[in-house]
Amino acid sequence: FVKSSTKSMGDNLLFHHLHVFVERDSLRPLADYKKLESQLNALASRGSFDPFSGGMRFLPAGALPARVEEGRQIWNQLVDPADRRDEAEYASAGQDFVEQLLVGLGWRVTAEYVGPTTRSVLVTSADPCGVKFCVTCALVGGDDADEPYDHFRRSHVERFLTAHGGRPGIAALGFEVAEEGGVEAILAQYRKRHPALLVWHAGAHAGAPSSDVTTGKRARVDWTLTYTDVRKVQAPAASSAAAAKPAAELELGRMRIGEVFAFYTADGAAADDGTVLRFVERAGTFASSPGFANPEGVLPGLADAAPVFDGTSIPAYSDHWVSNVLDREGFLRTLEEALGFTPKVDFNAGVVAAGEARIESTVTGNTSRRLAVSGADALVNQSQVYLPINNALSPVGHVHGFLQEIGQGIQHVASRVDDLKAFIERVNNYRLITGRGFTFLNIPRSYYGRLDAPLLAKHTTCSAVLREAVCAALVTAGLLSTTGILDLEAATERLRAALAGAALPVGLAEERDAKLEEIVATVRLSRYSNLHSLLRDHLQEEEYLQIVRNKILVDIQGSDILYQIFTANILQRRPGDEAPFLEFIQRVCADTRCKAPHEACSKPIRPGCGGFGIRNFLTLFLSIEVSKAMRELADAEEAADAAGCELARRKIELFTEQLDASNPILTDISDAMTSEGECLDQLAISTGSASDKALLRARADEMRAKKEAGNARLQEVSTQYATLMKSLRA
Repeated sequence: FVKSSTKSMGDNLLFHHLHVFVERDSLRPLADYKKLESQLNALASRGSFDPFSGGMRFLPAGALPARVEEGRQIWNQLVDPADRRDEAEYASAGQDFVEQLLVGLGWRVTAEYVGPTTRSVLVTSADPCGVKFCVTCALVGGDDADEPYDHFRRSHVERFLTAHGGRPGIAALGFEVAEEGGVEAILAQYRKRHPALLVWHAGAHAGAPSSDVTTGKRARVDWTLTYTDVRKVQAPAASSAAAAKPAAELELGRMRIGEVFAFYTADGAAADDGTVLRFVERAGTFASSPGFANPEGVLPGLADAAPVFDGTSIPAYSDHWVSNVLDREGFLRTLEEALGFTPKVDFNAGVVAAGEARIESTVTGNTSRRLAVSGADALVNQSQVYLPINNALSPVGHVHGFLQEIGQGIQHVASRVDDLKAFIERVNNYRLITGRGFTFLNIPRSYYGRLDAPLLAKHTTCSAVLREAVCAALVTAGLLSTTGILDLEAATERLRAALAGAALPVGLAEERDAKLEEIVATVRLSRYSNLHSLLRDHLQEEEYLQIVRNKILVDIQGSDILYQIFTANILQRRPGDEAPFLEFIQRVCADTRCKAPHEACSKPIRPGCGGFGIRNFLTLFLSIEVSKAMRELADAEEAADAAGCELARRKIELFTEQLDASNPILTDISDAMTSEGECLDQLAISTGSASDKALLRARADEMRAKKEAGNARLQEVSTQYATLMKSLRA
């Protein structure tokens, strides 16, 4: 431990665990999960159905379906007929979250707790230091007064579900406090500034055995619960004839836990009874090896469940946890006053709007004292805590609907992985084979690029007439949609043949023949032209195509790259219900900082390199609305509602058009923000002359003005599409 400092206590926080509460008796028996794990292990031993063992991503074109079918046949041999599922019938609603993690990510149930009133399982990847989901359900019967561990009390589960309209969700955000006395210091700040948010641990009592060798003793000290590992040690007798000395109790470990409610109610008068922030402080055996034999280092009471991994597990590490709230400014103020958190990034209403829906968002967090010195270290470093906070500015849209249906709480959790493309391929392959796991949010192809006359004008020397003829010829050949989306897998020879075979006037045909290769190159580029404008030649064509195939979002900040993807809803009971989701990201820090993942860097890696995806924030927001409109379209088609179908189609068109119109503006804003930040960073460390510093200030001011101008342009686009969307409802 380091000594506590109240001014910087938040700087010593680390992401620790996430506690999910689900409906009563909804967790399956541990034996069922272990049976599923054994079947998955057997599948992995029978063939290479992931991107790692056998290189599925490097299969010849068209070979993936056959490999997936092979895996499906093996899987159907391994599972009971009643457990076979058709991937075509997969729906994100009604899924078992634990099962999704086991199948989709290759994680395992690493620990279990069964108490008098609740049951819990801990699910992690093969790296126990990574993301940890503890999933708890209430049991029928039993007395809460007999529950030895407060964090597993049924009353907490019932309180959360009641506050969230009966919906399951992420109930507790667990942070480790890496300083002696840190939990008490944090709760003292809450007691001083925000006493209404303190969680009173009523009925706390002591004397709860947590294993055959460990006794969990708990006592209330203000609002802190302390669990100890006390063992009896028999002192040896002085001689064989001497009487044995009485056994002595020796404390080998200690874990303090304190909780506060995260949010105030809408009027700010009381605590919102839903989500809590949980602070844990570990010492001794509780802080020993993070291996699976020490699950009490996550939460006291958990016991080892003997996990066996199949080699395809993908470790993930907490990057940021996102909340939807009623009072963003109030929550920011609370976190600053109690933890010393400060805002890092603001996304204003002009940036985050989809049709009539508008939100604002701020990323706040600590300032970690730990600096990563290698790419591998940056991946696993969870000491930089980022908490983005959203609030709705309109009575429509996803965030508004979330708050209305569920209440304040966690919208999604974002986790870092080492190779996002491999991660996605693993998830998709296993869903296709087993019919279980996760699906991802659908991203419109136009996000990546489209073919039109302006793109041809930018990259070729073709005449205006020829540019139009090129697009028309590809549409006629069935290779290009009327909205400019090129067949992703169209071979070069097929493109060349479609263009060369188009009937054109003699003069135009001669121009086409002379410029055919540059035209074909631009046509191929159109599949990822928006990405290429960001990353240029840093990636090869096949790498770009992998990004498009896997529907990865991409952003760049300076020389750092951010890859992102979002799952469909998790913990969703019925289609159309608002629910949380997961985000997975890959941060690629600049080559000048770190040459290889496990090599030392020339200078420390900045936490959060690659930013938070200002371009992708709007894309996420729009994509959520597109997905909702697509569900409306499916429902209308099923009901034979022609008017409903037309309305849903028009919504999809408008959201997609807004994304297309916003993309270049967002790129300008992102570039300006990056340049402004670089100037301010240089200014902060500059030892140059006054004139040099003045130049940096002037450059920063210039970029700030460019950023604000971009925001104004984006606001105009948002207003335009809000008006168009409103007219649909007229």
